[in-house]
Amino acid sequence: MLRITPFVMGHLVAAVLVGAGAGAFIDMRASLYFALALLAGAVVSSFVCQWTPGVEAPAWRLYLVALLANPILLISLVVMALDWDCVVGLRRGWNCIAAAMAIAAAGLCLLPPIGGVAWRGWKRHRARPR
Repeated sequence: MLRITPFVMGHLVAAVLVGAGAGAFIDMRASLYFALALLAGAVVSSFVCQWTPGVEAPAWRLYLVALLANPILLISLVVMALDWDCVVGLRRGWNCIAAAMAIAAAGLCLLPPIGGVAWRGWKRHRARPR
């Protein structure tokens, strides 16, 4: 039977909640799409975290690997690097909509690993013998 570790469970649930919450500002369909997109990124990131450094690694290392292994964050960083003049404010207007969306997506990718680390910490605290 497949056993899902607390970090992975917290990471996936936080990704769905963050995606659904962010998409809810647009409409219900966007809420579903955002939740699925962040969930897909979190699944890839969780697989990488299980491989290296392992889900029992220190929280700061697990958070960094979960961030850097998320394909949505990596794509967002590439888009921001390509539209660097929009990011720093040298160019403005509708030409910069992709850079603005990339900044928002990168910001959303920062939250789900925090959920995974927090859920792992809470489960460890609850399992500690007293």
